[in-house]
Amino acid sequence: MATYTSDKSYTAQTEDMPWACAPTAGISFKSLRFDPLTGAGAVLIHMTPNSVYPRHIAHGGMDLLVVDGSVTYIGSLVGRGGFIHVPPGTEHEPTSASGCVLYATFAGKVENLHNLWSPRAPAAG
Repeated sequence: MATYTSDKSYTAQTEDMPWACAPTAGISFKSLRFDPLTGAGAVLIHMTPNSVYPRHIAHGGMDLLVVDGSVTYIGSLVGRGGFIHVPPGTEHEPTSASGCVLYATFAGKVENLHNLWSPRAPAAG
């Protein structure tokens, strides 16, 4: 795995990347890019049916696209193709009754409020 740097372009075939299991049951991810200096990055998140993504704060804001399935975000059910913008500093805890795959980008540090866990790992090279 390589760490993303803002001065280098790269490509990744997400279908070929393995899902990394998170410490939270029902959550796995594929880290697409991560800048350790700023905390910014992009990730694919897989949530199994009836899973809860631990409460966290997106200090720089976050954008989410529902690639498959559906997710409940602050009381609203968002299905495939739906977009969610999370303003900077927003604390949230998405859930998925049916299971889903999300594409998320974040502009800065994401602070997990549960067991100090973060879904980010260095991106694939």
